[in-house]
Amino acid sequence: MSDKQKVLVIEDDTDLVAAIVKMLEVKGYDVSSAYDPEEGWIKMQEIKPDLIILDVMFGNKGESKGFDFAQKMRYDKEYSHIPVLMLTAINTRKPYFNFSPDTDDEFLPVDAFIEKPLKADELYRRIDELLNLKVSKWTNWPEKKK
Repeated sequence: MSDKQKVLVIEDDTDLVAAIVKMLEVKGYDVSSAYDPEEGWIKMQEIKPDLIILDVMFGNKGESKGFDFAQKMRYDKEYSHIPVLMLTAINTRKPYFNFSPDTDDEFLPVDAFIEKPLKADELYRRIDELLNLKVSKWTNWPEKKK
């Protein structure tokens, strides 16, 4: 049995997934990936990750399936404790959304956000912060966060 912390990356950009996997493996994480939320749900059940890195938008139609995934996992008490780091380019590509974790976090129960394009030092810092928490602040969602 491995002592490595397990990270699941759910993102549809194959190049970005490959980069994240390589970056995290170099740091000693056990990394798995999925290219859509449905596949991500199955992998989450199989590997029971310590952290999920989740994209917001999926597919060429730009469906916000990441929102749905985050809400679904918070309702499932077997997985609601897993911290989620959400990847987003919404505020960059669609600034009229003006999505903010300070004002919209209860609609989207994730533990932290990171903007695309990713910066390695920020990615590592966020991952360390969330893994040190050991449990998501949204474990009891939709009730108030801890």
